[in-house]
Amino acid sequence: MTLSSVGTTFAVTLFAALILQLIPLPENFIYWRPDFLLLVTVGWIIFSSDSLGIVFAGLMGLLADFIFGSPTGLHMLLFAMVGAIPLFLSGWLTYFTLAHRCGFIFCLAVFYQLMSNIFFSLWALPVNYEYILVVALISSLIWPLLDRLLSAVNYKY
Repeated sequence: MTLSSVGTTFAVTLFAALILQLIPLPENFIYWRPDFLLLVTVGWIIFSSDSLGIVFAGLMGLLADFIFGSPTGLHMLLFAMVGAIPLFLSGWLTYFTLAHRCGFIFCLAVFYQLMSNIFFSLWALPVNYEYILVVALISSLIWPLLDRLLSAVNYKY
C-alpha cells in the first residue's frame, strides 16, 4: 500500500466521520450517537502514533469546536487530553486484542464525556450525565469496524 493510498484513507475516514457527526437525528436519539470524530482521531493516533500526536488531536478538536459551535478551544483541549492517553500507550495498544481495545475505547469515551460535561458546566451550558455510559457503550461497539480498517491500512503500509 502506497503513501498516497494511506493519505486517501486518512481523508476518507475524516470526511466520513464529519458526515456521520453532522447527520441530523431525532431528539430521542441524539444521545445515542457516538463522537465519530473523536473515534477516528483516536484510531489514527493508535495506529499512526509515529506521525500523528497531540497536535493532530488538538486540530481535530478545533475542527469539532467549529462544527459543534462550542466555545473555541473547548474540544481542542478535550481532544488533546484524550489523544494524549493513546499516544502514551501506543506501544502497547497495537498489541492489545480487539476486545481489549474496545474496553479501552469505552474508558476513553467515559473520560471524554465526563470531562466535556465538567467543562460545559463551567460555561453554564446544559449538561446531561444520564447518557455517558450509553455513548461510551455505542462507541465501543462501533470501534471494531474502525479498528479493522485502520489496522489493515497501517499494517499494509
